[in-house]
Amino acid sequence: MTTRLDGALHWVVRLVWLNTCWLALTAAGGILLGIGPATSAALEVAQRWMRGERDLPVGRTMWWQFRDGWRLTNCVTLLALALCGSLSVTWWLSRSLPPVPAALTQGPALLALLLMVAMMPHLLWIAGRDIDGAPPRVAAVFAAALAIGVGRPLLTLSLLVPLIVWPLALIASGWPGLLPVCGVSIPLVAAAWCLRRTFP
Repeated sequence: MTTRLDGALHWVVRLVWLNTCWLALTAAGGILLGIGPATSAALEVAQRWMRGERDLPVGRTMWWQFRDGWRLTNCVTLLALALCGSLSVTWWLSRSLPPVPAALTQGPALLALLLMVAMMPHLLWIAGRDIDGAPPRVAAVFAAALAIGVGRPLLTLSLLVPLIVWPLALIASGWPGLLPVCGVSIPLVAAAWCLRRTFP
C-alpha cells in the first residue's frame, strides 16, 4: 500500500513538473512560437517515461528538445494553423455563394478540414522523431501524419479525446484552477501511453 502511494505521489510530482516546464517553454517562445516546440518537448519526455526512463532531468531534456526541434515544430505548427484557418474561412465565406458554387466549395473545404483534424494529433510526435539520424522534412511530417491519421482512426481518437475531454472535465467539475497545474501534462502522458501501445 505504501509503495503504491509513493509511486502515485511520484507521478503527481512528475506531471506537475512536466506541466510547469511546458508553460515556461511556451512563454519563452512567446506563446505562438513556443507552444509547438514546448508540446513536442513535453511529449518526448512522456514517451521516454513510457519506455521506462523514470529518472529523466525533465527541465534539461525538454530544453534540449525545445531548442533542437524549434524550427521544424514551428514550421509544422504554423503551417497547420494557417491551413485550418484558411479552410475554415473558405468554408464560412462559401455560405454566401449561390447554391451550386457553395456546394462545390463547401464539400472539398469540409473534407480538407476533417483530414486536418485527423492529422493534427500526429504532427508533433512525428516531427520529434529522427529518421536515419536526421529530423524529417515538413512535407514528410504532413504525409506521415495524414497516413497514420486516416489509417489508424482508433489511435487518432485516442490522442484527440484526452486533449479535448480532460480540460473540459476540469472546467465542468469546477476545478479550472488545475489547468495550469496538469491541464497539458495528463493528455500528453495519455498520448505517450497510446503511442507506446501502438508502436512498441
